[in-house]
Amino acid sequence: MSNLLEIQSQRIHLDTLLKKLAVLIKNLPTSLPCTTKDGPITKFFTSHEYDHDEGPYYTFNKSWECVFQVSDDEKEKLVLRGKHGLPLVLTYLLHFSKIPEITQNNGLFFMAERVQSLISTVESV
Repeated sequence: MSNLLEIQSQRIHLDTLLKKLAVLIKNLPTSLPCTTKDGPITKFFTSHEYDHDEGPYYTFNKSWECVFQVSDDEKEKLVLRGKHGLPLVLTYLLHFSKIPEITQNNGLFFMAERVQSLISTVESV
């Protein structure tokens, strides 16, 4: 029972962070550049398929690391507007957060950490 409560608590926390991220993305300054469809965000955050043997968190995290595991200066350059920018990342996050198997191996908790990190990056730009 406590595991179910913990998962529910993690889901609520992640949903709260995703709502905050959505507001930040919606209010990105127009002075920020739009990204192109051939950028790294589009390359890694378009497919909603995941490795069924490894689980959805594995696939999500692999994409995340390919794009966002960079220096802070490089992360700030990834705060991009347009349909191939952060809105695409948000869609990807929302999709993966709803896959039932994401709860395995603390996936919700780790996703929330990633989202919090992105929120901090967006707020610093």
